[in-house]
Amino acid sequence: MAASVRGIVTPLIAEHVPHERELLEYLRPLDDDGITRLFTRPDSDELLGFGVAEVVSLITPVVWLVVNEFVTRGAGVAADGFFARIRARFSRTPARGTGVAADPVPLTPEQQKAVYQRVYGEACLRGLEEAAAKQLGEAVVARLAMGPSGQ
Repeated sequence: MAASVRGIVTPLIAEHVPHERELLEYLRPLDDDGITRLFTRPDSDELLGFGVAEVVSLITPVVWLVVNEFVTRGAGVAADGFFARIRARFSRTPARGTGVAADPVPLTPEQQKAVYQRVYGEACLRGLEEAAAKQLGEAVVARLAMGPSGQ
């Protein structure tokens, strides 16, 4: 069974960044692609009621975009500078993809480390306490390692 970005991200945010659950609730009417486009478009001010500058300080878009990259493109992106692409997307280009993958490829130990370090680092940069950022990074890796059946 295919994994959805929403199905992976929602419980991670609820457990590790509960104060951002309202953002996902607000975005509930949108499909996964719509949310991805919203988090990657500089003109998202109108729907959200605030701009990309404010979104950049949130943890939810980081987790969403990491999981989206994994789900839509496979595990290979994890160790391949995908955060550079995500940062570039925040500033200019709308994302493409379905938000759903048939069967994500399992993460190698190196890719697990890369995903963890990127989520942890970005979460710390956005003001999440170090221990909470560590737990979030570990949870994202663990959830992605579970594959689509672990939803």
